[in-house]
Amino acid sequence: MKTIYVLITILLVQSLHAQTFEDQFRPIKERLERWDPIRGNWLALSMVSLSEQKNVPDRTFPEDFTPYEMLTMVPLADRRELETMIQQNRNPAGTFSNNQWESIDLIVNHSMCSQVIGRSFGDPHLKSFDQATYSFQTVGEFVLSKSERSSFEVQTRQRAQSDNFSLNAAVAMNVAGDRLCYYASTKPDNSNSNLRLNGMPIQLQGRTYFLPNGGVIRFEGRNYTISWPTGEMVILDVRSSGGFGFLNTTVHVFECDRSSFQGLLGNANGIAEDDFQGRNSDRPRPSYMAFSTFGNSSLQQASNFAEKEYLSFLAKDFAEDWRVTNQTTLFDYAPGTSTEYYTDRRFPMVHLTVADLNQTQRDDARARCQALGIPADEMGGCIFDQGYLNIPPNQVPLPSRPNPRETVLGTINRPALHTNQLVFPEENLAPVNGNTPLPMQQKNPSQNREEPNSSVDKPERDTEPRPNGFNTRPSEPVNKPISVPIQVNPVRPSAPATPSKPSRSPMPTSPVKPSVPSVKSGKG
Repeated sequence: MKTIYVLITILLVQSLHAQTFEDQFRPIKERLERWDPIRGNWLALSMVSLSEQKNVPDRTFPEDFTPYEMLTMVPLADRRELETMIQQNRNPAGTFSNNQWESIDLIVNHSMCSQVIGRSFGDPHLKSFDQATYSFQTVGEFVLSKSERSSFEVQTRQRAQSDNFSLNAAVAMNVAGDRLCYYASTKPDNSNSNLRLNGMPIQLQGRTYFLPNGGVIRFEGRNYTISWPTGEMVILDVRSSGGFGFLNTTVHVFECDRSSFQGLLGNANGIAEDDFQGRNSDRPRPSYMAFSTFGNSSLQQASNFAEKEYLSFLAKDFAEDWRVTNQTTLFDYAPGTSTEYYTDRRFPMVHLTVADLNQTQRDDARARCQALGIPADEMGGCIFDQGYLNIPPNQVPLPSRPNPRETVLGTINRPALHTNQLVFPEENLAPVNGNTPLPMQQKNPSQNREEPNSSVDKPERDTEPRPNGFNTRPSEPVNKPISVPIQVNPVRPSAPATPSKPSRSPMPTSPVKPSVPSVKSGKG
């Protein structure tokens, strides 16, 4: 009897907190609806969903915005008013509703905050958020960047292309609770798609794909742009070299989250010198430490031996700090494989530098890089890649993030569903200056229409294909994926057989690689 009483009390307390938060949030919802009755309604409900780690409502407007992108369309004065309202409603630390307010406060702050960029490109070279640059010739799976404030994490899989060079072969991401992976090579199953959402293959048959928890995937040229509902962004520049697919990865995060990041791209605190501290400060560090391998004047004056000592520290001790484990990995694995299957701690056999190229090789590589417009701060990495592997250089200029402010929001006559299966009907857009505004992107005709759940009262359904529609359904005829908070042991898609162990191109002076020890299978 006492147990039943305790359970009833807990349920009543939880109900009270939820109702209290709803009452507190209502003025913000009403303020957003005064800005735009339909878009503001969706934005308010999405902010609450994000704070509760739930799927966002279906969109009922023509734009393909994330909640963050829609919030940037709200006038700045209104956003500052929202910020004040949030601060007035913050409860003492530790309460359930306070955690929700922190999540909502995060997205509002992001809408008024500038961004910093970190990159992993070439074979590979890394540029931290604080502009420290270095070469990172390793084989395995690593935390590229992870936030301590939000559901944001990016992991990279580096595979050997030869005994001394590796490339980014795959990227795995936690996009606000959705586990999204792109495999440029070595897919975990027989699917034709390079993309996996929560373990299932998806195909982008149009230009945009809505993720359950509010993120968006956009595809243009050879670039995949993944936008978080809270505003972070990753751009994947898909390349190939000698039949080996690889990725240049650009990561956008916010300056107002300074010191909240960890991983190979540093902590984004504005100080380049501490980006190589790692998790274990007790690890031995070389006597000479440069904080910019390429373009650093002190490093150029150092001996080639000192530079190689520095590179060895990065590839061994620093790399070990940021390797993922079977418990933390976000990747999918074929049966019989795990993160250890893709790990080789002996790599590289030899640390090579730009100084190891002869003068002719350096001059020819520099001329090619300059002709391609490579900027000075990435010239060293380009010379390295061109001189040793002749792999395609990174895209110039850098891929730019979508700018929602370039979109004119037309008046919506009535809400209508806009999902991965349904297209917003154009007749629901009121004319602007005599012209009917079109959705932000031109899209392909929709083919597969399914019955989604509505997030607003009785939205009008689109029952006919539209000329500017799109279809980004999964490769299998299944319903929209149902997302749950990120898990470390999801069910994995099956594969016909265990793939062969990644191998390196043979070199005459290289020792024979020993057989791979048996390991337990990875996640699932």
